[in-house]
Amino acid sequence: MFNKIKNHFLIISFSIIYLLVGLLTYKDYGIGIEEHFQRNSGLNWLNYIFQLFEIDSYNNIIENKLSEIKTFTPSLPGMDIANHYGVLFDLPTAFLEVFFQINNAQNYFYLRHFLNFIIFYISGIFFYNILLDRIPNNIIPFFGFLIYILSPRIYGNSFFDGKDLFFLSIFTITLFFYLRYEKKETFINLLLFSLFCAFATSSRIIGIIIPFSFLLLIILKILCTNDIKNNIKIFSYFLTLYLIFIYFHWPYLWTLNYHEILNFFQPFTVQTNPKVYFNGEFFSSNHLPISYLPIWISITTPIYILILFFFGVSIYLKRFFTRFLNIKKVSFFYDLWRGENEKKDFIIFILLLQVVVIYLSFNLNLFSGWRHFLFLNFFLTYFSTYGLYLIFTHLRNSKKIIYSSIIIFSVFTSELIYKLIIYHPYQSVYFNNLINTESKMLFEIDTQSLSRRDAIKDIINLKKKDSKIILGTASWTPLEDARSMISEDNWSSLIFSGTANKFNADYIYSNHYYEVDTRYNNKYEIPKNFYLYKVHSVDNIIVYSIYKNKNKYN
Repeated sequence: MFNKIKNHFLIISFSIIYLLVGLLTYKDYGIGIEEHFQRNSGLNWLNYIFQLFEIDSYNNIIENKLSEIKTFTPSLPGMDIANHYGVLFDLPTAFLEVFFQINNAQNYFYLRHFLNFIIFYISGIFFYNILLDRIPNNIIPFFGFLIYILSPRIYGNSFFDGKDLFFLSIFTITLFFYLRYEKKETFINLLLFSLFCAFATSSRIIGIIIPFSFLLLIILKILCTNDIKNNIKIFSYFLTLYLIFIYFHWPYLWTLNYHEILNFFQPFTVQTNPKVYFNGEFFSSNHLPISYLPIWISITTPIYILILFFFGVSIYLKRFFTRFLNIKKVSFFYDLWRGENEKKDFIIFILLLQVVVIYLSFNLNLFSGWRHFLFLNFFLTYFSTYGLYLIFTHLRNSKKIIYSSIIIFSVFTSELIYKLIIYHPYQSVYFNNLINTESKMLFEIDTQSLSRRDAIKDIINLKKKDSKIILGTASWTPLEDARSMISEDNWSSLIFSGTANKFNADYIYSNHYYEVDTRYNNKYEIPKNFYLYKVHSVDNIIVYSIYKNKNKYN
């Protein structure tokens, strides 16, 4: 026991610190633009299950909470839409909200933020174990763990993004069980892999790439071994378990017939097409330039992670094509990997390749940066760590160089931590130094409108005793959504004029999202009778601005 603690001292020590930081700061984050929708979805799920099993004791509580949510955001959908999302995270949090009688909406969101953070941290431990099983060196997997959890945008989203960042967590855990099964083909490993495959698919539809990758691997095994019967049997077991788990953890499917189940998945293909501000221009979200995703990842991922990633991927591609070009006809596909470690690399590379093919082949509906592809952090980190491992392996004969490399990497890690501190609680707007300050404002900034809470608090502090403040907005996201994070006393002192009537407001809030170019839509334009009163910036990036009516305040 002591030896295990000693061998993993670094990650145990850092994990304790990391969890303490999360515990002390999770209340610092505002509400993301989808969190009311997700709360609504979870409560609708819970209501549906209680009605299905004729559990009446919580009916009034749930109905009151759903009514409360509509006072914040009147346009939220009902169960016909909500049933397609959130069963894995929103439903359990809704249950906790109702069961423990969390009557304060603010406390509910705090609970969401903390749980999302904890789940992400747990996925980091799974990721560490993936690396530990791949790389025979404790220090390198530890550095990989740090890269995984400390990348600023990933860290920031880990508190409030219960959809895309949550999917990254589930995706990572699923791949852990995938690789564990490939290492040891037992029924329990297949069972756990099937279970988390189902979880990944229900979290985000793109999770389907994991079972598809497994199918490709089965086909390769058949080509390599000619063992058709056994491999087909294995995949049949997997597919059966996978479908059973999807059915049983997705309650809305329980009462549907065959045709209704097919129709159930149709809304996943329905798309809205908001305008996306990218590199100083507006695009429809389903007609973005091919450079959209690569550029977003390149300018919001720490530079040294990018360097290590491209180094690691390049070396792997060289090895892959060397293996491929030297395959002997009699052992077709057999040499695509040699040994368990190369097999792990191959599986992960094939998954990444599928993502690239999907991105290049389909007209995907993307917005808010690379939020929908945050799960790519797994691949960025894996191949970065692989690249780091190759460097250390190459330098193994020189202790001085190795120690110097460790020091350099530690400096970079310290810089990451420094960025997390100065950006707090807006790590989700992080940009690296590949672009200058002016260029950063050519991209969407506060895409989740986290700044609403802080801006409202700033304005409340300006009001005189027993007075009312009329608050307007030059933002796509209504300020009323932040109500649950503001005390009722302070909230009652505010009057909201919205976007249309902002001309007569006392103050106007802007988070520079959707209003950054009035050539597209002048309804977000700041009226001429207002002047810039306050700017909140992090690392020279403007997160939000407050404008003051000069006709009312001379």
